[in-house]
Amino acid sequence: MEIYLDVILLENFIVDIFLLKITSKALRKKITLKREFLGGGLATLYTLVMIFKSLKIFTLIPFQIIVLYEVINISFKNSNFIFKLKAMGTYLVGAFLLSGLCMMFSVNESFKKISNVYEIKDYSIKGLLISVMIVYMVFSRIFEYIKERVLINNFTYDIEFFIGNSKYEIKGFLDTGNELREPITNFPCIIVEENFIKNVSEKEVYYIPYKSIGYVGGLKGFLGKQVRIRQEKGGGWKEINAIICPCKEVLSKERDFNALLSRGVI
Repeated sequence: MEIYLDVILLENFIVDIFLLKITSKALRKKITLKREFLGGGLATLYTLVMIFKSLKIFTLIPFQIIVLYEVINISFKNSNFIFKLKAMGTYLVGAFLLSGLCMMFSVNESFKKISNVYEIKDYSIKGLLISVMIVYMVFSRIFEYIKERVLINNFTYDIEFFIGNSKYEIKGFLDTGNELREPITNFPCIIVEENFIKNVSEKEVYYIPYKSIGYVGGLKGFLGKQVRIRQEKGGGWKEINAIICPCKEVLSKERDFNALLSRGVI
């Protein structure tokens, strides 16, 4: 019997990516395309142990559990252990349901058997299932992209301000979960990528402490002069009091904005 290894690996890669996508949707946990490919790639490589008899020992249940955990660990890297257990269970349920669906379509059809793993030999059915998975994943990614673009566009603001005699014009994103304020003046803070406000030499510096989950820190800021904001989609300018806080991090990988507005500005 001829086995086309590249075809088998490609088919399994598509199925594994599909299962990770379903797991991500079911648990409402976003997963990046890079993580999907890394996790799906590891799961696909594990297919080799079911093909080569010399690797048969790795088909034992303990090894399957370890590999599944690593697939989930790679895909959902920053999640806690309990979440990863839930993800493993969800992934397995999806795999069992998909296998059952394949078996249902394959009733009274011919099979080919690879180390106790049944595979659909009716390629019209297989092609249909694989095509449905590809279409779902492509449209899901497109939908997520459009949803993100709409969110960013609705919460993006034009910002103008002066520090000293220098005028700055930047794009800012309204972070509704950000309530950062300078404790003495109670002015809201605008976090700006530092490369957009270089050579600032203000004498009066404000220190803004902040706390997030598992981390405590502080920012240095300057009182902005003639600070104005307006929603990018249109509307009039609104003048506000705000503290401008430079940061080293890149706030938007796609360069959609260069600043974060706290909820207090509106």
